[in-house]
Amino acid sequence: MNPNAPYNPNRVSLSAKAQGAFLGAAIGDALGWPQELLYKRLDQQKDTNLNRGFQRWVRKSGGQYYPHEEVILPGEYSDDTQLLLSTARSLLYRKQWWHHLTRRELTTWTRYERGGGGATKRSAQEWLTGQEPWLSPKNKKRYFEAGGNGVAMRILPHCLLGVKNTDFGTVAQNIVTNGISTHGHPRALVGALAYGFAVWVAFRETETLKYGAIIEKVLTEVNAWSGLPDLGNLCGNWRQVAQEVNAGAYDQHWQETVDEMTQLLEQCLEGMKPGALPIESEVLTKLGCFDKSIKGAGTVTAAASIFLASRYAADPLNGLIEAAFAQGADTDTLASMTGGLLGAVAGTEWLGDYTEQVQDSTYIRQLAEKLVKNQCFCQIKRADAHKVTGKEINSFIEKLETLKQDDAVWIPDGRQGKLSEVQIHQPRSKTTRAISWKLITDESQSLYIKKISRQKADTNPKPDKTVSASNDRWQSIDLQPSEARKIAVRIEVSDLAKARSFYEKALGLKVEKEKENLVNYGSIALVLSNSAPMSVQQTNGFFANTRHTICIEYPVIDPVYHNVRQLGFKILKQISEKGGRQFFQCLDPEENTVEVIEEQF
Repeated sequence: MNPNAPYNPNRVSLSAKAQGAFLGAAIGDALGWPQELLYKRLDQQKDTNLNRGFQRWVRKSGGQYYPHEEVILPGEYSDDTQLLLSTARSLLYRKQWWHHLTRRELTTWTRYERGGGGATKRSAQEWLTGQEPWLSPKNKKRYFEAGGNGVAMRILPHCLLGVKNTDFGTVAQNIVTNGISTHGHPRALVGALAYGFAVWVAFRETETLKYGAIIEKVLTEVNAWSGLPDLGNLCGNWRQVAQEVNAGAYDQHWQETVDEMTQLLEQCLEGMKPGALPIESEVLTKLGCFDKSIKGAGTVTAAASIFLASRYAADPLNGLIEAAFAQGADTDTLASMTGGLLGAVAGTEWLGDYTEQVQDSTYIRQLAEKLVKNQCFCQIKRADAHKVTGKEINSFIEKLETLKQDDAVWIPDGRQGKLSEVQIHQPRSKTTRAISWKLITDESQSLYIKKISRQKADTNPKPDKTVSASNDRWQSIDLQPSEARKIAVRIEVSDLAKARSFYEKALGLKVEKEKENLVNYGSIALVLSNSAPMSVQQTNGFFANTRHTICIEYPVIDPVYHNVRQLGFKILKQISEKGGRQFFQCLDPEENTVEVIEEQF
């Protein structure tokens, strides 16, 4: 297919539009993913623009503490497509879609995600513990600060399912309901609404779209998509919590974000005028697509994808390439959203050979077609709807470790798959072990289920007769010397005066230092509970008892932090700062909390 040949989208069926949108999103994701993460690639090319096709590349995964290499095959997609497909599967359950998305899809996705964003992963982990993310004591604030494009990239299926609606209201309600499962900031939700409205319009359009028509439509009908919908009973007290966290100003922040979105769209329209900036990168720069601080915002990516899809409505393939290779931008999501919108306009023909080369092409087509036909897995409300738990996920991983090739296994999200292959990832540290099981579901979707763990630095450590057999593995770990200066046990109390009477009069302890809500006796510190951390802290699927906290001061805490991680103990709180001193928290073998803090000079 000639990429320069104009494509006429007249008389494209809804089925072709649906498949084109789903495939366009997946292809854009797969093309743009390796371009976005050049800093995480271990096989960097001098000029990746020379290759505009799918690439095999090696990704640095696991972060600082579990570094390993992950080979990404040509045409494989990231979390953008994974979550779009999760949304689509959920919608096949009709009224049960919200439950299926939050309790089965997102929770299972935690183990097969590829390139997932921080906000989405944190919220998915909260759902795994049975906690709505907007109620999380640990992550509530970060949840309402999450304004990225992780919502907009996955809501296309809602627009398809609502294509016959006479107005956008129900679609808007579903988009926001979906969005708040992971993100709470208006930028994530307003950006998703603007993009969703553009996709909905494209699906419904039967005539040739004039130059810039999509942008004009979104701008002129801003009232149709910009309001914060009533979320009904599905999301409980979300609206109330949003107001509380934002000191009663959430509605104001929402309107400010709508104004911001409108201004971005006006910039897009200006860039479409005859004689306007001829180079798309200049328009994308004005929108903020290359600004590290805002390029991943939901509003920015929505505006940029609408602009590129409008600019290239008659030449969609080049529009997709422009998005995927806009180096410095959030290219996988930008290209995914641009490709999805272009597919909703033009169908599938323009995608050429990419349609057969992208990961899970057949499955993606079939899922899009199911939504067009509104096929449904459940016809009645299920009162006993299943919720995936952390224990179930762990049992699933244990089951995978026993499988042989082609063995069948039930996946926690309710599907069945077969083991295709086992991949042992190349570690980039002596103690990291990373393994993936590639499953092919009955519907022919590929999932890579990953497990990361610690292993011995030396496979043949010398035995040490002075320690028990259970501790032999520690002898092979490279530890750094450290010097403890002061040890104290912190006890939270509800009545400080009564506690003082006991420790000072009954036990005869001498006060060394005291503040309004704290009394220090040297080895014991009493802290009034309403000024101290919560008595129970949630940590990735289990609860740690923090009623008593052991505090230890060191002149330098970095060696201690190194040792705790090397020995595989649980870190509750990464190195942070309070009162001008660095500290971190971890669990000892009995799950007592230990707070290691820098000595005050």
